[in-house]
Amino acid sequence: MAVSYRRTIIHSIALMLLAISAGINVLQAQRIRALVSPVPGTPAAIGRMALPVQGYSRFGEKREFTFKRGRPTVLYFFSPTCVWCERNWPNIQSLVSSSAGRYDVVLVSASRELDEYLRSRNLTVDVLEGISENSRQHFGLSATPQTVVVSPEGIISHVWSGAYTARPKRQLEELFAISLPGLAGSVAGSYSK
Repeated sequence: MAVSYRRTIIHSIALMLLAISAGINVLQAQRIRALVSPVPGTPAAIGRMALPVQGYSRFGEKREFTFKRGRPTVLYFFSPTCVWCERNWPNIQSLVSSSAGRYDVVLVSASRELDEYLRSRNLTVDVLEGISENSRQHFGLSATPQTVVVSPEGIISHVWSGAYTARPKRQLEELFAISLPGLAGSVAGSYSK
């Protein structure tokens, strides 16, 4: 009888541990699905309306960037500590200098106080710093660099994650009828804040 009672307890404990393990697996699966499921801003969101981007101007004023009707907008999400963003700067400078009223370029960063960083790269374009969590989620920003093109109608038309390697470089050149220089060979200095 004692052996039977012990077996019952051991079986009960084993079933309870199995149920707990299954519950943890279900929770982990939900977390993983949330990480990889399409969110606005990822290629699956192409065709959706782009919401205004909320952040701060280079002068620290709260700002909301709304998309102008009539020409496309290129949102370039970057980080001053991102090596691939740094290697991509020649392309961004070329993209900015080629815009000439045909499209708008807006640099977007979760970082703040980037004036010195941007001045050292000779960029004087629209910049949104310290973007809101809502804006980050809307555009699916998980890493930098990320490029989002918003059509003249305010619709997300293209999304590229990463620096402008062969394929994204070629696609951007075709989209805007421009020539981009390619990636810089080495990091041109780091930025620390």
